[in-house]
Amino acid sequence: MFNRRTFDQFRFRLRSSGGPGWSAFGSAVNAAVYPSGLHADTRAALNSPRGLLMAIADVSSDPSAGQRLMERITKTYEEVPPDVDRLIALRATLDQATRTLKGLSKGADAPARAPMIISTVIGDQWYGINVGAIRCYHVHASGRIDTVRLEPTAQRKLEAEDSLLLCTPAVSEKLDEYDIALALYSNSPQSAVQRLLVMAKDKGAQGALAAVAFGPQRSLVTNIFGRSPNK
Repeated sequence: MFNRRTFDQFRFRLRSSGGPGWSAFGSAVNAAVYPSGLHADTRAALNSPRGLLMAIADVSSDPSAGQRLMERITKTYEEVPPDVDRLIALRATLDQATRTLKGLSKGADAPARAPMIISTVIGDQWYGINVGAIRCYHVHASGRIDTVRLEPTAQRKLEAEDSLLLCTPAVSEKLDEYDIALALYSNSPQSAVQRLLVMAKDKGAQGALAAVAFGPQRSLVTNIFGRSPNK
């Protein structure tokens, strides 16, 4: 019988073998995200001086600008020397992104700024900066969820198996915190993002639908038990 004792032994064997890896995944409609899809090398990014970059921009007024904007964000961030304070690096990147978006936008009525968030994870530290109403949620390994307040910057320490979600208001306003916490607590980032976007759309969300999630990979076993066996 697969009782609590055998499950604890199974968790110990997985923990001894290294446990789950980490991943980041982003998806958007009428918005721009980075990464778009699954991040190519999460482990290397987390261990680099610049960290794992994640970003969302609400470009619903001009969706054609989205890809070029994200290219500018990643290029600008990579050009900031790695020894510069990360919040300063993110501020410089956001300022350049805002200027780039203004140049890419068509017409005299183009907004001077668009809702945007740019963040990075380095080791166990998360740094973020935003303008506008893009939301950030921190889901702890216990399942507790916090809304991260960026004014306009924020920094958080991440414990083992914590998860993060960046999303547009079109997503957050249609879902309650329980929906978000459960999706991130019991799914890998890719499955969580896909699930949340479908849920928001089913509830009538329109406009810029975008989400980027970062967290531990979760197997079928961890989904059944609702948490990673590495805890």
